[in-house]
Amino acid sequence: MSPVETEDCGNPSGPPADPEEWTDEEWIEWLKATDPEEPEAERPPVTTGGRIVHSSAGMVLGEAMLAVGRVIFGRHDDEIVIVAEGKSEPEEDQPFTVHLDPEHPERSTAVFKGERPEG
Repeated sequence: MSPVETEDCGNPSGPPADPEEWTDEEWIEWLKATDPEEPEAERPPVTTGGRIVHSSAGMVLGEAMLAVGRVIFGRHDDEIVIVAEGKSEPEEDQPFTVHLDPEHPERSTAVFKGERPEG
């Protein structure tokens, strides 16, 4: 580790071999002194592509491309639908019965019952 030029933490050469020798305040001061000056989020992009994408022209071009995609393909619907089975009519009261075969869908059937006389 590099030496720290602070007099607040008590040890200008770095942390002690035994971490228990320093108080919490000394550790906090040492960590603040060794932090980089510039936060990660404010650093400019390193690659040419990153500089172009993060420039104002790159952002406008990106939004324009998204708009063209929406015009051609329509809006992407991210709505998640949750279906839960609730109480229903007894099977004998329903006008049809459905038997689904997930392994062989071509064998699935829907049988419509005849009209029943009311009364």
